[in-house]
Amino acid sequence: MYLSKKISIVFFTFFLSIFFIACEEKKDEKDIKQIQKLTKVDIHTIKKQTYPIWVNFSGKTEAFKNVSITSRVTGELENRFFEAGDDVKKDQLLFKIDDTKYKNIVEQKEAILQKDKANLNLAIASVKRYAPLVEKGLAPKEKLDQLIAEQKQLKAVVDSDFATLKQAKLDVEYTNIKATINGTVGKPLVDIGNMINASSTELTKIVQSKSLYVNFNPSTDEVSLIKKYRSQKKSKVKVIQSRSDYNSVETTGHVDFIDSVTNETTGTVAMRAIIQNDENLLLPGTFVEIKLFITDEIPVFAVSPSNISQNQLGSYVLVVNNENKIETRQIELSYSNEDLIIIKNGLKENDRIIVSDITKLRNGMSVEATQVENPIKL
Repeated sequence: MYLSKKISIVFFTFFLSIFFIACEEKKDEKDIKQIQKLTKVDIHTIKKQTYPIWVNFSGKTEAFKNVSITSRVTGELENRFFEAGDDVKKDQLLFKIDDTKYKNIVEQKEAILQKDKANLNLAIASVKRYAPLVEKGLAPKEKLDQLIAEQKQLKAVVDSDFATLKQAKLDVEYTNIKATINGTVGKPLVDIGNMINASSTELTKIVQSKSLYVNFNPSTDEVSLIKKYRSQKKSKVKVIQSRSDYNSVETTGHVDFIDSVTNETTGTVAMRAIIQNDENLLLPGTFVEIKLFITDEIPVFAVSPSNISQNQLGSYVLVVNNENKIETRQIELSYSNEDLIIIKNGLKENDRIIVSDITKLRNGMSVEATQVENPIKL
């Protein structure tokens, strides 16, 4: 019996040892699994730094020069020397008006000039002939004064004839209607054979679009901020016309005009930029997107728009604290565009912001954080 009791004690001790060993293994397994289940997140440590700040607007292009071509003289349109859409140079011949009448007027004015010049020469000769007689007392001085006055009158008539002849010759020249600027000529608006009225009949248009104006209208507050923080007096701009993902036009320029008054109806201020359009890919009257450069000299806290979420309290980001646990941080925004969001309040230097997917994350969750590059790419 004593032997049987001893054997029972041995078996009990053996099974108890096995039980404790199994419990320890399960506990270790549980700890290992808990470690293995830590969620991995990407973080970026935020610091105050400078970024190029661009403000987005929409606007409309306008021709740098848009000139209506009219005639300075009246007459029948005789010929045309261009095709619609041609690039023309200043002083290039575009139209011809019948000049017969104007050439006849020139001949008339030349004949009148010759007649009046002959009368003037006669008056000059009379004064020269009569002056010595007056000096010798052989003729009255009053007669000489009369001859001198007639000479001066005839001189004025001749001068007038010269001016009239000059104008008549100009009228002949004006029958050749020329381009007044370099640019692209539009379609003819009057057919050959029609009568043209001086200064009132528009014949065609010439548009100069190697450079373009872009007009846009920021709010009064936006203009104040632009003037306050801009680092260039003539702020540079990027202008984009997106026709599709694979077909867009982008060019650059600078602001050349900011109006000094606010539109009382809209509360906006007229602004204008000049942009390059050497290949004529942008047309006047096109709606475009405008990126206006403000500065790259002011250090700020900024995050990527994709890293900010919304809740009932407003905007927030998720941060990883010193214990590698997640915290929700409510933030106040100062400015945002498609590239970055500037934070006014809510973040401090060296905060570790989660920049990866936050769908399954919650406050207090322990995570394994991996430092990555700044997601803001400019």
